[in-house]
Parts: sequence; structure tokens; C-alpha cells
Amino acid sequence: MAFPFTALCGQEEMKLALLLLAVNPRLKGVLLWGEKGTAKSTAARALANLIEGPFVNLPLAATEEALLGGPDLKALFKGERSFLPGLIARAHGGVLYVDEVNLLPRPLLNLLLDVLETGLLTLEREGFSQTIRADFVLLASMNPEEGDLPPQLLDRFGLSVKVEAERDPTLRAEIVRRRLAYEKEPQTFEKNYAPKEAQLREKILAARGRLSQVKVPKKIMGLISLVNQEAQVAGHRGDLMLLEAAKALAALEGKDEVGLEEVERVKELVLRHRRRKKEKAPEKKKKAPRESPQKKAQNKKVPQAPQPQKPADQAGMEERENMPSRPKKENPSGQGKDAGEKIFPVGEVFKPQEFDDPLRPGKVALRLGRRGKAYTLEGPGYYLRPVPYRGRGQVALLPTLISSALRRPPRGGRLEISPDDLKAKFKLTRTAKLLLFCVDGSGSMAAEARMKETKGAIMSLLLSAYQKRDLVALMVFRDKEARVILPPTSSVEFAGRLLAHLPVGGSTPLSHALKALKDFLGRRLKLNPAEEISVILITDGRGNVSLTGKPPKEEIKALALELKATFPAVKFVVIDTETGPVRLEMARELADLLEARYFTPEALRAEHLVKLAKQLNQGENP
Repeated sequence: MAFPFTALCGQEEMKLALLLLAVNPRLKGVLLWGEKGTAKSTAARALANLIEGPFVNLPLAATEEALLGGPDLKALFKGERSFLPGLIARAHGGVLYVDEVNLLPRPLLNLLLDVLETGLLTLEREGFSQTIRADFVLLASMNPEEGDLPPQLLDRFGLSVKVEAERDPTLRAEIVRRRLAYEKEPQTFEKNYAPKEAQLREKILAARGRLSQVKVPKKIMGLISLVNQEAQVAGHRGDLMLLEAAKALAALEGKDEVGLEEVERVKELVLRHRRRKKEKAPEKKKKAPRESPQKKAQNKKVPQAPQPQKPADQAGMEERENMPSRPKKENPSGQGKDAGEKIFPVGEVFKPQEFDDPLRPGKVALRLGRRGKAYTLEGPGYYLRPVPYRGRGQVALLPTLISSALRRPPRGGRLEISPDDLKAKFKLTRTAKLLLFCVDGSGSMAAEARMKETKGAIMSLLLSAYQKRDLVALMVFRDKEARVILPPTSSVEFAGRLLAHLPVGGSTPLSHALKALKDFLGRRLKLNPAEEISVILITDGRGNVSLTGKPPKEEIKALALELKATFPAVKFVVIDTETGPVRLEMARELADLLEARYFTPEALRAEHLVKLAKQLNQGENP
């Protein structure tokens, strides 16, 4: 039982993309991505009532065996060999639907990628060798805040839809009314929409029959190529998908020829996830006019007296004021606006920054490292395949039984398992990485500058980390408390909303910050024991708010020693914000207690913080 497709209210672009897929399977797939609670899953499942063919759900908890298929145990116990098809084979000729596709384990994504490309599933496992037809379309939904998709899989979707909540209050009220009516009496609700569902089903069938007869004039073919070229689309799949989408729309509307209107209506569905940023053509250098020897002598520079050197902070501010404004950059994910431009419009330090890699000119460097990948027999992880059991790890029960049945057919309904039959689970684990900024937001003169630089660094790191699902968090301590302003996230937009307004001022509760760090790390590592955490503490080390009534300096020393002893694997970095002719170097003492790397105030620049974070995530010594 599913919510009727014709009862969906609003979301016209999403409904159009699904109907086009139902008409033309050559589109290969549709990706619905966007905000939570916008009927992505509801619309996808509603499509099942309108198509002729299987509609198979692929759950996130599915194993490789469930996806591919495996031996029939009942047949094995009878001494027979029989193969049970998996979810991919069962989707042949229909739709395979994956909710939260970006959270699907990468090995399964790779399998889907291979089958989508070839339309065939080749199996070589447990004594079976066979090739199965698996020609299906892939329908998927995802929330980009929870992670991305590999580019090679993203390109396999013919169409993509950015799904957002409806803004019209009347329309929103109608959406709620229909949902409540469906939940109260689902059978009555479906019965009321049954005539419309039948009418739409007939329309889709008629369009599928008309599809092969739809003509595409030469001028429209040229227009399609021009549109893709203008969008800087890589390869020719975009041209093919735009052609197939325009044909599907023409067939759906009863036309026998593709026109300009059809191309205009579907082009964003095809190009949205394929469009690339345009690159400016290099300007030709003009040759300087030749000068006479007399003029060269006149133009010789006269040596000047050395200028007094400015303090680092003042020089940095002047340098930023004289910097040319950067062109607006696109989000690397290709999804949504540049969060940095939208949220931090004032001052260069607010904008996400990119830095050239000297080894690969034109490429972005200083990126966060990818999550570590490792294989294990013990502990948590994604089960890849069975391997011979050697006294370590978790026994893979099903492969063990299959091995026994294949070696010697059971007699009298009993299996005899020998040590050679035992199999262990070979698993893939990924080591998550979290970078936590802990920043002094108290009322010193440089507090606002610290916040600007830190926010700029965080946004830059998030733009780099978006595709790797690394995490960044921010804790600020000021007045009488320390608070986590930005929970661990890889979402640029989410971070931008929370970092837009950060208050500064008040006293310096450094003791509270160290206690809050201890509590945060304890909770985090309890939930994610394998997570690699680095902490960048930005402070002058001068705490002036007591936590227990003792002198703040004594508290800071005791808490720092306890923090390092409790979490020896956590990497700490201390950036000293103390300036002026007389320096107490209390931040340096704090760094010694935490066994942390110590940096002077000159390191408190967005680009320096990004470089430091990159080194920490790659396991280098800053």
C-alpha cells in the first residue's frame, strides 16, 4: 500500500522527472536530493503503482549476498545445487529503489555502478558461475547533508531533482491535510484517487508506445549539443540524456516531434548534476615596447631606505584590505549556492578560500584527508566476503554451512562440519576524522578577528571535506561557559547558518573549556571508538573564571594533565593569541601540559589554519 502518485501536492519538477523515467527507461535513473521531509521517498514509492514491472527496494542494511544472490540452502540440504537470485536480478525489467543512497556502503555502490553500465550481473562464487540479465532503472533519494555520491555513479542518473519544501502556505496546508487523511483511512483515500491513478497509468502506457515514433529534427539535435557545450558538460552522456528526456516529454504530451519547449522544460533535470564551472581563457600578454639605452638608464630604480617593519597583525590586516575581490566560486559538490559567499558577504576572511597545489597547478590543495580505509576480521565493519577461519574473527555461519554442503552432501538431513569448512567474516572499516576548533571568544581586542579567521578556515575546510565526509566542529568559550556552537558536520550550509552570528566578549573561562573538551571527547569516542580527533585550541592561556573555587591557573594545569592522560590518542594543537611587548607565555605552558604542538599568533590566519588541519588529517607533524 503506497500513497497515490496523483495525490502528491506540489513538487511539480519531481513528479515530472519520475513520469519521464516511467515513459523512457533509457534515462537509466532519477536522483532526488534535498531537504528532509519533502516527500522524496513517498513520491518514489508512489511510482510503483504506475509502472508495469517489478519495483524492488534496496535497504541500507542489505549485504552483498542479498544484492547478488546465493545458493539455495534447502536445495543444498537435499544434495542439489540451486541458485536464489538477489535484489539486482529481481529488479530486471523494472525499478531498483534506494533510499539514502549516499549512505549505502561503497562496495555495494560499486556493484550497482558495474551492473548499470553493462546490464549484466556476472557471478563467480561458492561453486557457481553464471551471468544474469539485470537491466533496470535506478531510482534513488538522498539528503546531501549526510554525505555525497561518487562522481562516476552520479553521472549514471539521467535526471536529478533538487527537492525543496513548498513555500506557499496554502499549498503546505493542503499537503498536511492530504497526509492526515491518508494516515487516518488509507484504503478510503486510495479508493478516492483510483480513477486518477488509472488515467495516469494509461497515459504512461500510451506514451511508452509512442516513444519510438517521436522524431527529433536536426535543428533540435544541434540545440541539444549546444546546450551541453555551453554547460561545460564532460563527455556525451549529457547530450544523450537530454535527447531521451525531451523525447519522453513529447511522447507524454502526445506529440510526435520534439520541439524547443520540450528541451527547455527538461534541460535543468539533465544538466543540474553535470554542469561544470566555466574557465576563463588565459589573457595574451602584450609585448612591452623596446626601450633605448638612454631611457633604460633613466628608468633605473634608485635604492630606497629600508622601511620599518610592521607588526604581524597590522601587516596581515593591510594585506587583506589590499587583496582583490575573488570571483564567486561554485560549491564543489555542484549542489546549491556557494555557502561562503551567501553567509559571509563582508570581508575576505569570511569567504571560503581555495589554495593552489604547486604539484598540480590549477588544482585545489590543502584538503582534508580521506577517511582511512582498512580491512579487519575483528570489530565492527562492513562484511565483504568469507575467508578461511584461522582462529580469529567472527564465524560466517552461512558460508560455513554452504562449504560443508558443497564438500559432502548431507546424509539423513545432517551436516558434518570440519575445520576446513569454517569461514570468517572479512570486513571493511573506515576511520572517521574530526577536527575540533576550541576558540577563546572573550572580550579581548583581537576576539572578533579570531572569530573571523576561524570561521573562514572552517568554511574552507568544509568545502574541501564535503566529498570526503570528514567532520569539523567548533567550541567557543566566553563569559562563564564553553559551548559547542557547531556540532560535528560536513555540511557547508548547516555550518554557515550556525556560524553567521557568533557573539564575543566577557571573561575567559578556560577551565570550563578544558572540562567541556573532556566531556565532549568522552561522549564522542564512546559512540565512535575508531574516530581520529584533532583539537586546535586558540587561546592566550589566561583563564580568569574559576570552575571549582580554586585559582584558575591551578585548575587549568590539573585539567590539562587529566585531559591528555584520558585521551592520549587525541592530537592537540595550541595557537597562542597573546601579543604585545610583555608576554607571559601561558599558552606555551598549556601546550606543554597537553603535549601539543605550539604556534605563535602569526599562525592565526585562515590559510594557515587550513594548512595545519590538512597536515593533522594526513598524520603529518605540523
